[in-house]
Amino acid sequence: MREKRLVTFRMAPKKSTKGKDAKSGSTLAEGWLPSKCTELHLQTLVSEGLQHARSVVQWRPALGHNRPYEHSFGLPCSNFFCCLLYYYGIQLHHLLPNSILHISIFVHLCEAFLGIEPHFELFCHLFHFKPQPNSKERHVVGGAGIQLHQGME
Repeated sequence: MREKRLVTFRMAPKKSTKGKDAKSGSTLAEGWLPSKCTELHLQTLVSEGLQHARSVVQWRPALGHNRPYEHSFGLPCSNFFCCLLYYYGIQLHHLLPNSILHISIFVHLCEAFLGIEPHFELFCHLFHFKPQPNSKERHVVGGAGIQLHQGME
C-alpha cells in the first residue's frame, strides 16, 4: 500500500484568455515584455557562483528593455578557412573531424614554422578535397574530407 504524501506547493492559477486571441502573445512583431532583470539579480547570481563576474563576461542588466540585446554568434575563424569553405562550396558541418585537424595543422605550419599567411595554392598542392559519399551529395553531415595527396604521406 502506498503512503500518501503531503503536498506543499500550489499550482499557479490559469491565465484567462477571455477577450484575447489564444494565439496572441508577445512576439517579435508586437514587441517583447519589458525585462525585470536588475543589477541586484545578476550580482546575486555572481555571489551564488551561477554567473561569472561582470569583469569576466561583460554582462549588463536589461531592466526596462523591451527586446533582447542583439548579439550575433559566429565561429572565430580565419579568412583562409572561410575562403576554403567558400571555394569548395561547403559549410563547417560538412567537414570530417580529421579534415578540420588537417586544416588547423596546415595553418599552424604556415604561421609558426614558415612565417607566412596560409597560402591557398600550397594547400591545394598538399591536400585534395574528397566529397563523401560522392560529389553530388555533399549536403550530408560529414560529407566532405580533406586528405593529403598520395605522394605526400
